Amino acid sequence: MYCNYCGAEVDINANFCTKCGKRLENYPQPVNQGGSIIFARENQFYGVIVPVKVFMDGNLVVTINAGNEAKVPASIGKHKIAFDLWSGNAAYDIEITPEHPNIKVTFKLVMGAITSKPKIVSITNL
Repeated sequence: MYCNYCGAEVDINANFCTKCGKRLENYPQPVNQGGSIIFARENQFYGVIVPVKVFMDGNLVVTINAGNEAKVPASIGKHKIAFDLWSGNAAYDIEITPEHPNIKVTFKLVMGAITSKPKIVSITNL
């Protein structure tokens, strides 16, 4: 199982993360079939204290603060990635291929006229 806040691997029976110390939530965990996605949030001046929830295929997989990253297991195939921020949401389709089963998704907050929302700035094969 993985921590929903920092992405660290934790014992399935643990109540608290051994890395960040946060209480673990009982969200469904994605099944790992050989791949992973590292979600990396750029460190920015605005929105620095606001966490962004990351959903994969409808399941909350991690919450990321500015300047942090988290590794999430992902199966080969297409996945719907959604970012949820109190002021705006964004959704993207990402594909994990057998040739590149591990990727890094870097995102940041983009300011709008009234609100900001998460935006992917790069996807890198690892």
